Amino acid sequence: TARLVSDNVLTTPAVIAHGRLVVLGGDNQRLHEEVIMAGGVLREGRFARMNVGETKSALDAALPDPAPGPVCKRLQELWPTIAAPLLQSLEARMTDRTKGLEKYLVERADQEVENMTAILRELEKTIRAQLDEPTSQMEFWTAPEREQLELNMQSLRQRLTQIPGEIERETANLRARYRKPTPRLFPVTVTFLVPRRTAADA
Repeated sequence: TARLVSDNVLTTPAVIAHGRLVVLGGDNQRLHEEVIMAGGVLREGRFARMNVGETKSALDAALPDPAPGPVCKRLQELWPTIAAPLLQSLEARMTDRTKGLEKYLVERADQEVENMTAILRELEKTIRAQLDEPTSQMEFWTAPEREQLELNMQSLRQRLTQIPGEIERETANLRARYRKPTPRLFPVTVTFLVPRRTAADA
């Protein structure tokens, strides 16, 4: 799309690309997803990258008015020369954003390990309490009921022995998932911003 902006926002046209950033873990599960953007101004048909703040400010200032037809045609003619540098700027933004997410992903991995461990430790505590609970008036129980009780107790004791190993395995799986996150970029939109003066001169 191509939209107008006020002359006090831009002195030359600009182009902004949005992309879907997906960060995958070591097991190819999605760890994070967001929409990112990058752009630059067009000076004499050449692309000059804008920083994140400049890009956001320019896009926020976009007016609902579309650029006139002759301007859109000229921008279409320029596209082959600016497509590659625009994509490169989006990829650079992807790299920067992924680096910025490193601390967040480490903290999230720690939190997931902590949550998983707490759940299994609580299960361990509950099983121990059940095993330690005295069984009253067993003399009134039938033989099948006593056999079933013993089977239940054996099952609980077996489950109790599995919990430490389960915590260890799940911790390793979670750490592996968050190790070496891999970004994937899917470009989705391109927006041209045209100063009113430029549009009027077209």
